[in-house]
Amino acid sequence: MNQAPPGTVTALESAIEGINMILQRKMFAESKDEVALILFGTPDTDNPLDDGESYQHITLLRPLGLADFDLLQTVQSELQPSDTPGDFLDAIVVALDHLEKALQGKKGFAARRVILFTDLGGPFGDQELDNIVAAMSNTKTELNVIGPSLDEDDDAGDQSNGGGSGAGPSVRKAKTRQQKSGEALIRHMLDQTSGECYSFSEALPALSYFQSRQVKPMAWKCKLEIGNMEIPINGYAKVKDFKLKQTWKKVYAQDTTVTPSNLRTYHMTNEEETEVEKEDMVEGYRYGNTIVPMSEDDKDSMKYKAEKCLKVLGFTKAENFKRHHILGDGVLSVTAEKGDEAAAVALSALINALYETNCVAIARRVYAANSAPRLGALFPHIKAKYECLFWVELPFAEDVRTYTFGSLPLTEDVIVNKKYKPTEEQLSCMDDLITSMDLSQALEDEDGEKEEALKPKITFNPYFQRVYQCLQHRALHPDDPLPDLSPIIANYLNPPDSVMSASAPVIERLQKLFKLEVTDKDKQEQTGENMFKANEEEGPQVKKQRLDNNLEGGLQNMMKAEVTEVGTVTPIDDFKYLLSKPDQNLFEEACRQMQKRIQQVVMDSFGQQFYGKALDCLKALRQTCIDKSGPNNYNEYIKTFKDSLIAKGRRDFWDLIIKEQQGLISKPECEASGVTKKEADEFISEEDKGESSAQPVEEESADDLLDQL
Repeated sequence: MNQAPPGTVTALESAIEGINMILQRKMFAESKDEVALILFGTPDTDNPLDDGESYQHITLLRPLGLADFDLLQTVQSELQPSDTPGDFLDAIVVALDHLEKALQGKKGFAARRVILFTDLGGPFGDQELDNIVAAMSNTKTELNVIGPSLDEDDDAGDQSNGGGSGAGPSVRKAKTRQQKSGEALIRHMLDQTSGECYSFSEALPALSYFQSRQVKPMAWKCKLEIGNMEIPINGYAKVKDFKLKQTWKKVYAQDTTVTPSNLRTYHMTNEEETEVEKEDMVEGYRYGNTIVPMSEDDKDSMKYKAEKCLKVLGFTKAENFKRHHILGDGVLSVTAEKGDEAAAVALSALINALYETNCVAIARRVYAANSAPRLGALFPHIKAKYECLFWVELPFAEDVRTYTFGSLPLTEDVIVNKKYKPTEEQLSCMDDLITSMDLSQALEDEDGEKEEALKPKITFNPYFQRVYQCLQHRALHPDDPLPDLSPIIANYLNPPDSVMSASAPVIERLQKLFKLEVTDKDKQEQTGENMFKANEEEGPQVKKQRLDNNLEGGLQNMMKAEVTEVGTVTPIDDFKYLLSKPDQNLFEEACRQMQKRIQQVVMDSFGQQFYGKALDCLKALRQTCIDKSGPNNYNEYIKTFKDSLIAKGRRDFWDLIIKEQQGLISKPECEASGVTKKEADEFISEEDKGESSAQPVEEESADDLLDQL
């Protein structure tokens, strides 16, 4: 088992790889199957049948139990080769004995299986062969052998010599006389027990795919209502969307005695962050400025309550059932209740009537009393051995969205650019490409007949396989990086070789018929200005000096500090600088700061001393909002600013705004504005009640203000 030509995977390494794959399949599928591991050819002997003379060099490494990571780690690290021969027939006897003793008193095990990994090159004794075969037949134990090929016409042995899944073809190794004797014995046992034999090159690729969890279907029991008639039925999930288990992140692998749990606490948003017990909390919903509390009792009383049912609402022709209307994540198979002959006859009559009239039934389904009603269709499904109704969910009228799209411009009368119209040769090439990549006839079976490739029943999801591979690697090697993609999974992502070979000539034609050009998106746009500049300039272009970041204006401006906000000294320059930063979008923040500075300058003004500066800032803010298509920012501000000016006795500045026509930004000035020209004019002409804007406002002098003080 440990001998192989240089550069070739040994049979022992292939056997360990196969055992790993079997254990991984059991664990990730959450299988309830129990597994035991027995080694033969070990230097020591440790098994219940050891009497000092018989069943030597056989070790029961792991008794019957569920597969786990400990067993997987043991297989990968503790299985070492030895020079001690072992009898595989004795190992089978030890396995049968262990199965019989370990399963006493246990129920629910449907099958027993012994999987033998060997190259059949060791010595064996066949004195008890008939008794072994009889014991396997009586206990209905299945025998599977994974090793060299047993083909009678293959005298040179398995081509891969037991090589692993990634080993590839290797040097053919001639079978020894001992191997041929072992093959004859195993062939006899397999004939007597109806067992199976696989070579390493056949078994390892098949075992490399992790199986999903097999769930025993649970019947959904209900009554099919048709008017006043009720038919007891059972519903089984025919097709269901499979999702990966999401609770792996809660597994604490270092200590199996610790049960991981989530601890969640609630705290108030005050400075002390006072903790609040969950019992003292109640959920609330905002209604205007009021928060309405909603207790669990209130929620339960407002929930829609329905009774569990499957009620037929009506019938329609099958052509009215559109496949693009199907909702949900699965299909339900509806059969009559088991053991009820009257229900079976009634349901069979309904199924055949729907089939003969080419109709489907529209039904209302409520899974349980606390679930929402669903609308669906029941259509007949008749096979030679059974018949049933298939339930699929349909949308309500409010769920249907109708989108209208224009037709593709492929005709002479509607095509815009003639050069985009495909030729007959191009259309024919596309037809040939679709035909050559057809998966329904992509493979050939043993009889040479065409069959479908990538059948859903036997196609595994490579995404799931990759997740399982990473989980197993992380559990066994927690400190190592994630492994590379398995070659088998990587090969599974590629199209079948037959499809690629059939479509290769068509793809070559496609490349010739459809000329593609590589475009450089980063290439400077060839405008007329750029072209003339390139022609006028002789030699390399001189790089222009950078004039941003306030470096223009001499040494004084170069020594200025970085502007971070709109100040009161040069607010307009600061405002423009913040807007000019290319790596940041400070429009909202710069406008907010400028609005704050305008109000500050006006309110701090001694009479009308700083009104001119504030008005210049307002004009700059208004024009920027027009240029940046942000008129709402200015319009909302000027409304609140007007109220603030009048309330604080600064009506004279508002009159100055009206005089300079710095009111609302209307739609003719900026397309993004929602204010019409009429609304903008009305906003300026409005007069506050109790005050007359017709009376001139006398400017108070400094002496008048001092007299008031």
